[in-house]
Amino acid sequence: MFSVNLGPLALQASHLLLAMAFAIAAGVGYLAGRKNKINVTGVLLDMALAALVAGRIGFVATRFGDFRDAPWWAVFDIRDGGGHWPAAIAGALALGLWRCWRKPQLRSPLAAGLIAAVFAWDMSGSAIAFKSPQGAAAPAAIQAYAGGKPMVVNFWASWCPPCRREMPVLAKTQQRRGDVAFVFVNGDSDAAAGQQFLSEHGITVANAVHDPDAKLAGTVGTSAFPTTLFYGANGKLVSLHMGELSQASLNAYLEKIAAAQP
Repeated sequence: MFSVNLGPLALQASHLLLAMAFAIAAGVGYLAGRKNKINVTGVLLDMALAALVAGRIGFVATRFGDFRDAPWWAVFDIRDGGGHWPAAIAGALALGLWRCWRKPQLRSPLAAGLIAAVFAWDMSGSAIAFKSPQGAAAPAAIQAYAGGKPMVVNFWASWCPPCRREMPVLAKTQQRRGDVAFVFVNGDSDAAAGQQFLSEHGITVANAVHDPDAKLAGTVGTSAFPTTLFYGANGKLVSLHMGELSQASLNAYLEKIAAAQP
């Protein structure tokens, strides 16, 4: 399972684990600094913001060609999940070091909190609550569409706003990329609803699958729309994305599955 339902809200498990790691860092940092009345929560929040900004800047810089023809606001639209991890980590650490240089008494509690968070994050990936689905095989019902190629499987529904926004990007990329198989799994209760949306917007897709009972979605472990899975040519899961995709983030994922060894 890689998505978690909190009432009507669906979260990607890795994002929830990041939130848990932040909470652990704040808690341990508070305990370590309590004697000297040092609270590191504000610094951690600033580091998280610095990571978000630096990661986005790094992503846009490395994929500038994908943003050249996009609306200007797409640069700031972080809903596509586009980020550059090395830049994000560098940004967070740089801000943390600067804050510690200005206020040396932050060093010990902040270091304690960060070490605890990294340890908790590492442990959670192997034994606690959620297990990464990477390496899982594609369900037999859609594996036949791959034909030995890398494969993108998009779970969508016509009533889902982000699904509707990302569909033109996915459809155009399917038409351009004959080296990658695209499969569109529609979760509408009535197959006609999905087809009506595509027809009204002049969108044509191949390899459309209807999944009204969410059997396929349950097989891969998702309960949220849109969710897109990226498989290598060997049929094993390489990456996944919950939420809307932009052309830039889609291209980044396509590069990953192209590089995966068959």
